[in-house]
Parts: sequence; structure tokens; C-alpha cells
Amino acid sequence: MFTTVLSEIRQNRNRPLFVLVADYIDGDTLDDVFSWRKELREVGQGESFDVLVHSPGGQLTACFMIARLLCRFTGRWEALVPQIAGSGATMICLGSSNIVMSEISQLGPLDPQVASKKREKFFATERQSPLEAFEALRYLREFAVASLDALMEVLTDRGIAPQKALETSVEIATNLVKPVLEKIDPYDLGAFSLDNKLAINYCKEVARPPDPNRKTQRKAFYKSLVEDYPVHEFAIDFGEAQAINLAVSQPPVDLEVVFDKFRVIASKIKSYVGLVPAPPDGGSQ
Repeated sequence: MFTTVLSEIRQNRNRPLFVLVADYIDGDTLDDVFSWRKELREVGQGESFDVLVHSPGGQLTACFMIARLLCRFTGRWEALVPQIAGSGATMICLGSSNIVMSEISQLGPLDPQVASKKREKFFATERQSPLEAFEALRYLREFAVASLDALMEVLTDRGIAPQKALETSVEIATNLVKPVLEKIDPYDLGAFSLDNKLAINYCKEVARPPDPNRKTQRKAFYKSLVEDYPVHEFAIDFGEAQAINLAVSQPPVDLEVVFDKFRVIASKIKSYVGLVPAPPDGGSQ
């Protein structure tokens, strides 16, 4: 049933179709894609081919390498996203000339999921996001300033001299946030910052390669994918994708019908990587 739906998508688009379905993109996924290099080079000699991407994301470097490989095989390819291409899978789509996505489809921010380097971790769970650490610091800063302002107002209203009121307010506001700040390791924050910079550089390399003949998402605001969204789970739908200047289009009605079929069965498929065979009647290669 799954391969039948993939064949329908290929026939509808009338061009070669490479499929990348993974519940988590890692080094093994990269190896699977690389194993198709001969076939991808052959189809890449044509005008264009499609890559169907269905994944919530995965390892940053593995996703980057997959994106670079796809762009080496052809100067132009289009991404098909029937449902989800989140996080690192979104970065892969930056290598496309266009992303075909439904109203229900979603991309996602590139929020690197990293591990704390210290034994006693700041986060209780294994999943650790730089956004969470930076948001915690932002909240503490805003809380400290708000507390300082409120204390100054109370103390000056009670007739305390401004200098003394300021000293007292600073001391109280500092003591309020100090217990939390002491649990944040600057080393972790530095590591998180480096991971964010790595994500931005990877996005730039994929979206804006040195070769001007490669048709990629050159106009996309790729930094927004790393810096501008509040949480890792933020859904970048069709409208939001347009807002960050991604080249996107919606599928025609007949292709949307096939996408509907794909979404019904996609949750049952953990991994599928490879080219969809050409139709037996000798259709498009």
C-alpha cells in the first residue's frame, strides 16, 4: 500500500522521486541516502527530481550532509512535504528550489537538542534545548528588572532616600534570582551558543551555496529558523513559511488527494529511503 501511494505521487509529478522517511534522521539514514548515490547522479542529469521528506528531524550534522549530497547530485530539486519536515528535515528542504506543502503540512525551527557537559545537569530531562536555557535567562533578567522597579517604587513611596532605596532594591532583586543563576553553568551556555551558531552556518551553507547555478532557498530568512521561534515544537505552516521567504507552493487538487492517502499510512512507516521505480510503461525517468 505504501509503495503504491509513492508510485502515485511519482506518476502525478511525472518526474523521478526520491523518498526520505525517517522517525529520526541519523548517521544510518545518511548512509542509506549515500548508498543511492549512483542512481541519484543518473536521475540528477535530467532537469529536476523530487525528494519527498517526512521526518520530525534528527542529528544536525547528518541532516546537513544529506542536504549537501542531494544538492551535489543535481542543480535543482523540489521538496514534497505531505505532512511534516521538522527541525533538521527543514534544513534539508533549504537545499530545494521549491517546497510543495499542504495547508496541514509543517516545517519546524532548528533548535539543536544537546547534552549538558556537566554531571549535575541544569535540565532534569535528557532533551535539552538551547532555547530553554536562553529563555530562562531572559525571564530571569526581566523578572529581576521588574522586581527592582517595583521595590524602588514601594521604598520611595515610603519616604526612603533614593540612593538607599536603590541599594536595598538591588540587593533584594539579586537575592531573588541568585539561587537559580547559581544552577546555570556558563560552560553549558557557551556550548549551547556554539550549537546555535553551528545550526546557522549549516543553514547558510545549504540555502546559499557558493555555486550560483544551484537553485536553492537562497532568499529564505534562514536565521529565523534558529533564532526567532519560542519553542522547538513551533509549527511552521504554509503561511509562516511564506513569511520567512521560503519558496513554497501548494499541491494541485489531484496531488493533494494522494497526499491524503500518504498521511493515513505514514505513521506506520518508521524508515524508508530510496528511489521510487519508474512506471512500467516507460514513463519519465
